[in-house]
Amino acid sequence: MNQERRDQIVKLARENRVVKNRELMERFGISIETVRRDLKYLEKQGLLECVYGGAVLKEASPSGWSFEAVAAMHSVQKEAIAREAAGIVNSGETIFLEEGSTVFAMTRYLKDIAPLTVITSSLRIAMAMSDIPDCTVILPGGRVMPGTLELTGFQSDENLSIFNIDKAFIGVNGITETHFTDYTAIDRRYIRRRVIENSDQAIVLADNSKFGVRATVNVASINELDMVITDDGTPECYVKKLEDAGVQVIVAKVG
Repeated sequence: MNQERRDQIVKLARENRVVKNRELMERFGISIETVRRDLKYLEKQGLLECVYGGAVLKEASPSGWSFEAVAAMHSVQKEAIAREAAGIVNSGETIFLEEGSTVFAMTRYLKDIAPLTVITSSLRIAMAMSDIPDCTVILPGGRVMPGTLELTGFQSDENLSIFNIDKAFIGVNGITETHFTDYTAIDRRYIRRRVIENSDQAIVLADNSKFGVRATVNVASINELDMVITDDGTPECYVKKLEDAGVQVIVAKVG
């Protein structure tokens, strides 16, 4: 029975890249102690990596997936979040779009808001936005990361320091009760910090699977950002925690 349940947990992790303690308790009708015991066992087998609130697929913690694979995960929720995010952008603004599948989805909804100035660290986003009339696209320079096609390094950090940004749209891998977290390299953290400092509004786009996940790197504490846009599958307790910290939360309706 234990092994059958553990096999199911691995299957869920392979489908969703993340499993959460509370969801496993409800699904299998087991205690938190049993959940933790199962996850620890699977971690020792090299199948999962335990994180705050649950576990991630072992190969999910590095940033080695293809963009297409990431974009396919929770795609309906990401589209709903992207529509809401584009809806708060005003014509004439300067915005920052970070590399990431949910932020990339915004590009489909920004075509009627031009003129815009778009600063981005993503070559994919730059190409998508460059076809829009009256849209000025700015790349900060730096080293191109294989796979993600993201610009990073000290050149990006220094060049971003000269811009005043109205709204910055940022993706993260996890949100705990205290921090926004990520699995990516440390140098992206410095770029994010620069963008957060230079923006009137720093906005995180995160589907419900990101809540309760503590990834490797702290991006910022929850009270350092201005807004979170998520979907209606996010538990109310997390929404309330963000709002209590002074963060505005927009919940996108899915379907």
